[in-house]
Amino acid sequence: MKKYFEETFKVNKKNLATKKALMQAIIVFIILSSSVLFGRFDLGLTAVLGSFSNIYVINGSYPSRIRKVIVVSVMLSICLMLGTLTITVPFLYALILGLIGMIAHFVLKAFQIPGPSSLFFVLTYSVASIMPIMPEDFLNRGLLVLCGGLVSTIVVIVDAIFNHKKPETESVLNIFKNLAHLTKNFSGKTFDDARSDTLNSIHHATNTLTTANTFWNKNKDYNRLLQLKGRAEAIWSSCLELSSKDYKVLPIEISESLKYIYKRIEGTETLDYLPIDYTGEDIYISELADLINNTVKLLNESDLQLDKQISYRKPMYSRIINENLSKDSLVLMSSMQYGIILFASVIIAFGMGFERAYWIPMSCCSVLLGSSSLSTIQRALQRTVGTIIGMLVAVLILVFEPNTWTIVILMAILMGTAELLIAFNYTIAVMFITPNVLLMSAAITKHFDTYLVVPRITDVIIGSAIGLIGVLIVGRNQASKKLPKTINNTLRLQANILHTLFSSNKYQHSIADSTIIREMHTEIMNTKAMYQAALNEMDNNVKKVEYLYPIIFTVEQLAFTLERAYEKGNISTLSDQSIGLYLTTYENICKKVVFNTSYEPIELPQLKEFTSIRTELMKLQSLSSNKLDKKTS
Repeated sequence: MKKYFEETFKVNKKNLATKKALMQAIIVFIILSSSVLFGRFDLGLTAVLGSFSNIYVINGSYPSRIRKVIVVSVMLSICLMLGTLTITVPFLYALILGLIGMIAHFVLKAFQIPGPSSLFFVLTYSVASIMPIMPEDFLNRGLLVLCGGLVSTIVVIVDAIFNHKKPETESVLNIFKNLAHLTKNFSGKTFDDARSDTLNSIHHATNTLTTANTFWNKNKDYNRLLQLKGRAEAIWSSCLELSSKDYKVLPIEISESLKYIYKRIEGTETLDYLPIDYTGEDIYISELADLINNTVKLLNESDLQLDKQISYRKPMYSRIINENLSKDSLVLMSSMQYGIILFASVIIAFGMGFERAYWIPMSCCSVLLGSSSLSTIQRALQRTVGTIIGMLVAVLILVFEPNTWTIVILMAILMGTAELLIAFNYTIAVMFITPNVLLMSAAITKHFDTYLVVPRITDVIIGSAIGLIGVLIVGRNQASKKLPKTINNTLRLQANILHTLFSSNKYQHSIADSTIIREMHTEIMNTKAMYQAALNEMDNNVKKVEYLYPIIFTVEQLAFTLERAYEKGNISTLSDQSIGLYLTTYENICKKVVFNTSYEPIELPQLKEFTSIRTELMKLQSLSSNKLDKKTS
């Protein structure tokens, strides 16, 4: 229990979202102050629900941020309209709320959109329960939310005008920064950590650049970034090859040149560059040096002839949805759990006749944002403690019955502060969210009474308890049970790719048209999410789950190299006997992971190209044998 209380006030200083908090405060103030000036503050309180769309704009390219804020604004508008229409039929109201929570949670998790998940969709829908019951007014309320969303969109567009290239540039810059660190520390734990950071930065840059293709990016600078990312991947692949050949130290000029590249990208270096002049006889180091020199040339030459059309994979939204609809998907499993528990919380709230019943599903929804049973317990504690302290703040505000302009300023400050602190520490953020929600409720109902405080605390405790009990009943240890199967699915896809690469039956299609690479990406994403959830489940032996991390990490490294090889094509063919040994190795590892069957490691034949594939597979054999044997001992 001591651990939970320590975590309750644990802070993450790196997660202070200052700019985002300022934008949120500005949006709220613009909406509310405009409504006051027009003499319709009541309409402003409805429109301010549209400001929640800005909360979901966390990272990525600006074109993707603009798309996100527009789509979320529309969805928030629909949520309030549905709440207005169904509030007179409690069962239907509860059913729709559960569906909204489930669908929003599924979509946001499937597209890996960070943030508060379905929380503000549920809140917007629930606000209809404290508004006057006027189903005929549903369209007007929806339009007001869209107006608030329009303000959010305009603020994001203004931000984009001044900073539209920054996310793309930073994403590529971070790859080279991680590469410089990796090549400087080419062995030991520091190297392993740098490998993980580099791979994550490559994935982030891929997502950022593929969503950034818009009117302001159809130019040479954008194409240059795409090519720089491609060169960074080639350098990374070369580093993996050197590591597979047991290189422990690289010439210092390698890391210094990579450092020059990322400093040049951020604009803190001049055009003066001394190329790597490698005079040794090591052909692999020489190739890496040439690759880095050519990358600097691409970066510095303003008249460099870039390809007119850079090939890259656009995000396939329908395919992402379909791939996450499988019965083994953690996203689907957690979303269904989410919706069922939310539905139950509303039925309980209405059935027991609680006043302001929407606070119960809201608290339940907040608690369910925890990714596992243990994090759900932590979330429930944070929610309860933060609410009680926030109530004291709310009492101090409500006892003075603040006037309209005071409410406007307070709501803007509280909303901005909550956004600033939400990733810093959830408990502290709730201290500002609670008085903000109470102010909004009081302003809508026009009752500035402190009697609301006790029901609020009661409802929060009940809602948190429902969410916690629901997770313990419905979702107990689901991730740890499914984790071996998700690893198995990834390994079998990799075996399929390897056979396609090295067998005499070569593939005849380009990587851009292939589905198997996308399927592998989805399975790896699912495996990593499943691992994180399993790590924090109740009644789990943490050590047993942690044993799987090196295996998952190695599988992810293999995925990158296989994709590089798949993209290159024209790989030297292996004999049927040799490729049979590789496929048998994959099969052995799959059975070991799923059924814990013993096997003798196979000495795999050497590859002429992409030798790190063999090295990683040999390592995977060793890891699966040693780690899983320890796990069951």
